[in-house]
Amino acid sequence: MHIIIVGGGGVGYELARNLSEKAQDVIVIEKNEIKARRFKEALDVMVIEDNGANAAVLEQAGIKSADMLIAVTQVDEVNIIACMMAKQYDVPITVCRIRNSGYADDSSVLTPKQLGIDIVINPERVAAMEISKMLHFPDASEIEYFNQGRVMMLGVVVGPEAGITGIPLRKLPLNNDSIIVGISDAKGKFIVPGGDDIVHPGNKIYLLGSSRTLKDVSSLLHHEKALISQVTILGGGLISQQLARLLEKSKQHFDIKLIEKDEVRCQELSRDLNKTLVLQGDATEIAMLKEEDTDMADAVIAATGDDRNNIVAALLSRQFGVKKIICEVMKPQYVPVYNALGIDSLINPRLLAAAQILRLIRREDIVALSILQDEKAEVFELILPFDARVANKKIVDANLPRGMLIGSIVRGNQVIIPNGNTMLLPEDHLVVFAVPKVCARLEKFFAHTKVKENRVALRNKISQLNGS
Repeated sequence: MHIIIVGGGGVGYELARNLSEKAQDVIVIEKNEIKARRFKEALDVMVIEDNGANAAVLEQAGIKSADMLIAVTQVDEVNIIACMMAKQYDVPITVCRIRNSGYADDSSVLTPKQLGIDIVINPERVAAMEISKMLHFPDASEIEYFNQGRVMMLGVVVGPEAGITGIPLRKLPLNNDSIIVGISDAKGKFIVPGGDDIVHPGNKIYLLGSSRTLKDVSSLLHHEKALISQVTILGGGLISQQLARLLEKSKQHFDIKLIEKDEVRCQELSRDLNKTLVLQGDATEIAMLKEEDTDMADAVIAATGDDRNNIVAALLSRQFGVKKIICEVMKPQYVPVYNALGIDSLINPRLLAAAQILRLIRREDIVALSILQDEKAEVFELILPFDARVANKKIVDANLPRGMLIGSIVRGNQVIIPNGNTMLLPEDHLVVFAVPKVCARLEKFFAHTKVKENRVALRNKISQLNGS
């Protein structure tokens, strides 16, 4: 696919990196010289140093033959204009980053569709929703839902008290509604396990299964079920603001404190939030955290917009004995630092945005796509086409490569955790777990055998995703 990315900030860079690694033809438009140079030096993509909301610049980028335009600058209006122009050039898919909810609401004077936008992404809101899930389900460091919530995936760090360590997976007392689809150790080694693999204390395991079963994962791991009530949010950016709004509306009661350094921003937040106590202060100062009783918090969310500040704030919170610490990650290179410090609940807004878009470039009937926070694997929810290579075959006869695993099947209202003898039927909703080196082979097994990805197919995909 020929893809144009307008905007070379953090989200644009993450998208360009992911798309170019998947052999897509990517052109980046960024007018800032320093940002543009970063792309030229680090990625195998073409870079145009100019304004992406200019028709002549878009034509230079090949807009007439583009399959997708992704506008992710910091300015909503620039992104919207770029998408409107792209539609005038008949680009099948336009993706627009919008922070102002007034532009993204279908009840607005002009809807996204009328503005020429097929997909709206808001990384900050998606990140806030992910953090909210973690606070509602604190036993897990990663949570994903599939098939309208019927299937759940949990990333959980295994403690020494867990009863599942030191035993081959085929002998574990898991019921028929769940399966371990991935294991990651403290050194970053990741495997899609087989029946003879063993879980060790300190490993992070990825459990996939029916939501009703995994909601009681605490008993499986032999530790006391956690409950979050007192929440302290460090940093007053868009993620923190969106998170506070979500928690205020939650059916579960939360006592929320938000600490922000900038006085003007504190005033804005105080006007916007109804049930959140907004305090002015430095989240990296131990005196401030002591004064605001951080040691009484059940959970601390470090979302200051700066990885170094988040790391300091997380370490201070750990000293206070806070049980649940969630950190926003701005730069992927800091992930090993967090891991080394034992901070496993991480949110990368740019990775979440990339996952939303990556599903659009694949031939398979992808319903949802998630990237694990350490990028060791991708998880796909897809609908099995009638003419796919594995349709009407047993899994054992599908010859899936090592590193690719079908974790669950939803057939009608039934959630099935499959084994080798399970038959794969057309229209099954599959959740497939795959490491990066075999992701490219997904198409070989699960895509239509005769359909090529052309502009008509891309428009059909957008129609299906939008339910129209």
